[in-house]
Amino acid sequence: MYVKLINPATHGKAAYTNSGSSAQTLNYLQHEAVGEGEQARFFGAGEEELSAAEMQRAIDTNVKGLRAGEARFYSLVLSPSEDELAHIGSDPEKLKAYTRQVMEQYARNFKLKGGQQLRSTDLVWGAIIHEQRTHRGTDPEVVVGQARAGEQRAGRQSHVHIIVSARDAQQRISLNPGGRKQRFDLTRWQVAAGRQFEQQFSYVAQAHEKLRPKARQRDAAYDTGRLIKIGERVTRINLLVPAEQRLNPERVGLIAQGRQFDQTFYRMLSRVEERAHDGRPIDNAYHLLATGREQPAPQHAATTALHAMQQLVRAGRSREEQPEQLAEKKGRRSAELDIEM
Repeated sequence: MYVKLINPATHGKAAYTNSGSSAQTLNYLQHEAVGEGEQARFFGAGEEELSAAEMQRAIDTNVKGLRAGEARFYSLVLSPSEDELAHIGSDPEKLKAYTRQVMEQYARNFKLKGGQQLRSTDLVWGAIIHEQRTHRGTDPEVVVGQARAGEQRAGRQSHVHIIVSARDAQQRISLNPGGRKQRFDLTRWQVAAGRQFEQQFSYVAQAHEKLRPKARQRDAAYDTGRLIKIGERVTRINLLVPAEQRLNPERVGLIAQGRQFDQTFYRMLSRVEERAHDGRPIDNAYHLLATGREQPAPQHAATTALHAMQQLVRAGRSREEQPEQLAEKKGRRSAELDIEM
C-alpha cells in the first residue's frame, strides 16, 4: 500500500493547486473517472454518493479563518498494489470501507491542544475511486519501448483520490498534514494506513509493497535493464552453438528473476558462455542456470544394459582364470567346504 500527500508545487499538475477554489481539482478527478468509463461520484464519511458540485460547495465554503494564499484543501492518494487489489477482488465497496478507516486514522493523527481528539466526521472530505492508470514517459515500460506514454497500464490499477478541507467542519481548527511533525506525523499515518489494510482484510504485505512507487519504478527499471543485458548475452551464445542447443532468452530471464539475479546465476551464465566459445556447449544449460549444478547427461537404456552385461562377463572370466583351491586351505572344516561349494 502506498499513501501519498500530493504537493501541488512539485507534483507537476496544475489541477492540484489548492490555494483557491477546489473546482479545478474536482473537475480533473471527475474527468479522469468519466474518461475511464466510470460514474463520477464521490463518497464521504457517511455519504455514499456525492456529486462534484456538492463536494465543491462543501470544500469551498469551509474556509473561515484562512488567510489569502493559504491552502484551502489537500489531495491524498491511496494506491494498493496489484496483489492487494487481487486479495480483495478490486471490490469498490471494500475500497470505500478501507478509505473511511484511513480517514479515521488521518483525523486522529492530529495532535491538538488540550488532547482534543478528532474523528473523520469532524472533517470535510470526499473521495473517488479510479480504476485505471495511464503510462507516463518515465515509466520503465515506456523507456524500453514496451508501452507508450498515455496508454492504459495493464493489470489491476484501482486507486482512491481524496480531497479534504484544510479546516475542520466547525471551521475552528486548521489541519495541515504537511506541516510540523509534532502536529501531524505524516510518515506515521502512512505506515498506519498500510497496516490498516493488512488488519482489515487479513493480508500479509510483501516487502516491495512497502516501497514508494518511485522506488518500485527504479527497481523495475533496474531489473528491466538486467534482463535486456542477459538477453544480449544469450543471443551471443546462440551464435556459437548448434540450433538444438540454443537458449530461449525469455526462459533464461525467468530463471534469473527466480534466482533474484544472484551471483550463482551469473557465474553459471559465464560458464555457459565459456563452454560455447570453446566449442563444448552444455546440454543441460537451463538446469545449470537454475540450480548452479550441471546435470549429468542421461544414459540410454540400451547402453546401460550393455554396460551391465559387460561387467557380468568380465566377472565370470575372472572366476574361471583364478579358481580357488578350497580343499587345500588349512584350517577349514568339511562343513565349511560344503557350504562354500
